Amino acid sequence: MSFDAAVYQYSHLTVDHQRHQVDAALTAGRIATLGARYIPRLEQRAAALLGRAEAIAVDSGSSGLVLALRGLGVRPGQEVIIPEVGWVSMGAAAAALGAGVRVAAVTETLTPTWEQIAPLITPATGAVILAHLRGRPAPDTPRIAAELSARGIPLVEDCAQAWGVTAAGRPAGAWGQAAVLSTNTYKVIATGEGGLVLADEPRMLGFMRAVAGDTRQPTPQAVWRGKSRMNELTAALALPQLDFLPTLLDSLRALQQHVVSALATVEGITGLAPATAEDTSQSNGSLVGMWLPTATLAEQAADALFRAGFGCWWPGPGDLHTAAAWPVQPEQPVVDVRRYLDVQIPWLPAGEHAAFAHQLAATLTAALKESPC
Repeated sequence: MSFDAAVYQYSHLTVDHQRHQVDAALTAGRIATLGARYIPRLEQRAAALLGRAEAIAVDSGSSGLVLALRGLGVRPGQEVIIPEVGWVSMGAAAAALGAGVRVAAVTETLTPTWEQIAPLITPATGAVILAHLRGRPAPDTPRIAAELSARGIPLVEDCAQAWGVTAAGRPAGAWGQAAVLSTNTYKVIATGEGGLVLADEPRMLGFMRAVAGDTRQPTPQAVWRGKSRMNELTAALALPQLDFLPTLLDSLRALQQHVVSALATVEGITGLAPATAEDTSQSNGSLVGMWLPTATLAEQAADALFRAGFGCWWPGPGDLHTAAAWPVQPEQPVVDVRRYLDVQIPWLPAGEHAAFAHQLAATLTAALKESPC
């Protein structure tokens, strides 16, 4: 059975509204970053979504990470702790400022707990980056935030994959001194490239605006400034998707729950994420992750899913989301992340949810039965 109505690129669902806003911007000739119409709206909406004082629209989530660390004063001689799984630009942001990088091992949540972070903290620690991955919150966020706050160490939340995610009752991105969102093509809100960096402290926000390229923003002393601001057309693409986000998440979570229930019956899967209704309510519904007994089984299952037309991700060799492909690795890994894979949840009419989940489970069941492992 094929699911022709399935939409994996969620931005397609609002394409008419996006086109209207882009046409309006082009017709009015208002495409500059300064004096823009849509950029301030997007910044205000994103700040409200995460409960932050302000957001600054930038040209990528990667740029947002650099701005956040620079705004926090990270400098040469310091170290930044990052998780073992997440996009390579976390470490690149620290390296760009001359800081060292230490990598915290992740658990089966794909995120570290305080137990993995604490041994890496030294007097040189300038910041910790915590990523909320695969549309789910990092479960130990409240404790990590509290422990770092008690030590005066700033926390940056990488929320590139976490639009609409909540962590312990608060939006992912509301716990640290700064947070970063992404509107890259593969994100829930997708504009090709783009991002936002969010914070609360006025001086930090003013500094980040200045060095990101806002020539109207003064600084206490002269600093080197660059250009990493979002353009007006990108903001015009993002806003209709942000308007549609609650409706999209409701649909994704509904199908996600069908998939979780179906996969719970598949022999050979040793763990699911999300695993409970509460987990589903905290996620944005875009993915269902699973753990298999071996990396070989996970690779074979991912191949079977891909050949059957399902969107999936397996963190295999060379994947830049994993520390194995970075210059620095964790000292003591906790899990083999190659045993993990996940399936993307498409937008699909509600009447097709059960059939989609059933076919997905059947595909995995057949793949795991055929495996010689």
